[in-house]
Amino acid sequence: MKTNNISLPIFPLPIFLLPEGVTKLRIFEPRYLKMISIASQGSGFVIWSKNAKNSLSNSLWGSWVEIINFDQGQDGILEVDVKCKALVELSVIDTDSDNLYFGDIKEINHWSQTDIDSSIVELSTSLADVFDNNPSLSELYPHKAIDRPSWVIARWLELLPINIDVKTTFIVEHNFQAAKELVQSVINQ
Repeated sequence: MKTNNISLPIFPLPIFLLPEGVTKLRIFEPRYLKMISIASQGSGFVIWSKNAKNSLSNSLWGSWVEIINFDQGQDGILEVDVKCKALVELSVIDTDSDNLYFGDIKEINHWSQTDIDSSIVELSTSLADVFDNNPSLSELYPHKAIDRPSWVIARWLELLPINIDVKTTFIVEHNFQAAKELVQSVINQ
């Protein structure tokens, strides 16, 4: 699924989402309702992991997501579940007349580790407990890959209250071991 020169809407949010990660978004601004309309035609959109310190000029990666569910909250606001299908580099960033960002994307390789050791077993078990004790989170993941190390570490990184700038250091493929060590140190505390 390598992509080049596909232009997608960009949604700047302080959300860290890795491949196969799922989150629920509440959409109410007109420009982002437009984004959902565009994304629902099949290509999705990019969540740009924005924080208070970065701008589109110095953080050029994001989570390419697809819409997996629509709903309406009790307050009438559109709720959209999205699933990350890949991490992407962003380039050629523009805004349209509604002030909606668009950018060209190119996929970034991500972790593919499959080796299971005792620490992964422990982290898998504790993650399963988190899902068991949080029904709303569990609903987002009907098919949990608790036996896949890369999936387990990715979900932990998304869930743990770690600064987004620290999490960003683990998006590249070769940082799986460092990400696993960080997750272990936080969980063991």
